[in-house]
Amino acid sequence: MTKVLIIEDNETLNEAYKLILEKDGHEVTTAFNGEEGLEKLKELSPDLILLDMLMPKMDGLEFLRHFTPSKYPKTTIIILSNLNEDEQVEEARKLGAHRYILKANTSPRELAVKVNHIIGKV
Repeated sequence: MTKVLIIEDNETLNEAYKLILEKDGHEVTTAFNGEEGLEKLKELSPDLILLDMLMPKMDGLEFLRHFTPSKYPKTTIIILSNLNEDEQVEEARKLGAHRYILKANTSPRELAVKVNHIIGKV
């Protein structure tokens, strides 16, 4: 079972992602900002993090600046955002993000398909 941490401040999206990923057999934990996400990261040590970029308290890039890849070598990070700015995408990759998915172009079901493909469940 894959452990997934969703860090997304939009409650509706957070719940939709959680429900569809749980339906696919994943163990899902949610957080609503980067600070909460860092706390849950330490508790969970997830296989996959779905990370929003624009959030209150601590945004996605700030979360990545606090994330230590060497402590979580098996954790894959997927950025979810409606921003498509090359500088942000590049900085997120340098900080440890593996993929960048535009939320506006991806339904929760499509996201689940991409997640399953990324973790090799397909």
